[in-house]
Amino acid sequence: MYKSKEKNKDDKYLLIEKYHLQHENNAWYSDRENSHKHLILKDAFFERTDIIGLLFRINKLCMAKVKYFRANIDKFEPLKYHYKDGFISVPLLDAYFLRHRASGYILDFRYLQTITVYDDFVAPCNELDAFENK
Repeated sequence: MYKSKEKNKDDKYLLIEKYHLQHENNAWYSDRENSHKHLILKDAFFERTDIIGLLFRINKLCMAKVKYFRANIDKFEPLKYHYKDGFISVPLLDAYFLRHRASGYILDFRYLQTITVYDDFVAPCNELDAFENK
């Protein structure tokens, strides 16, 4: 499923570039206009994780969500929204949404951020998993 380590590392740097993260003191920071500079991840995390781990860290999603989507990513299609074309399929590193293939439901990373109680996350996961068993 995952690409070679070298290609994966290239994708990681593309993700860093996409989010305009700045490298300083062995860490990556977001320092955007009209916001305070804040730590996103450290170099050690960057080296040991995959694209899903980085994407979900940047989007402030918890490890339970990382674990679920890492195990089930092949059941989802990465998407982004284009103002003329609607939802379009993209590589995972460019995604803002995930479409569950079996149900057609589209999950927005911002929606996933709002789920802060573990059981509130497990319920939709079980619902999505039920589509796989039909």
